[in-house]
Amino acid sequence: MKGKLGFFLAGGVVGAVCALLYAPRSGAETRALVADKANEAWGTAQHYGNEAQIRGKQFYSDAVARGHEAYQTASEGARATYGKACDSAQDALGAARSRVDEIRGNATPVVVERNDELRDKIEAARARIAAQVAANAAKTADVEAVAATDATVADAPAQTAEAAEAAETPADASKADAE
Repeated sequence: MKGKLGFFLAGGVVGAVCALLYAPRSGAETRALVADKANEAWGTAQHYGNEAQIRGKQFYSDAVARGHEAYQTASEGARATYGKACDSAQDALGAARSRVDEIRGNATPVVVERNDELRDKIEAARARIAAQVAANAAKTADVEAVAATDATVADAPAQTAEAAEAAETPADASKADAE
């Protein structure tokens, strides 16, 4: 069906073009006539577009109004049918909300208190770590001092022997001179 309509429209366009080309008017007259018809068609299209826009807005407004009316009717019907149930449900909801707010209000100081306790524990741990780091640094300094002392003590016999040899050499020389 689409194919036949497309061929029909294409044939109509080709026929219109041929009619314009073989018309007994001059080119300027034909162009002016085509321009007038195009402007007229454009104006008609704008008119129909504006009308469609106005009708669409009106349809939307009517649909919104009908939706509100249906909601109001349903709400009133439900209220009439289930009035006490709705009221008790709203009361229960209000009571639950107030209870949740009360619990939240009571829980806030506990959370703050626990946060403060945790902060205190963290600070105490930091102080213990700092003390341990200082103690480790002192031990490291003591170990280095002992190592330096050990090195000095290890070198002491050699230094003593060297000093003794140095002291003996001049004395031996004076003994040899004396003999």
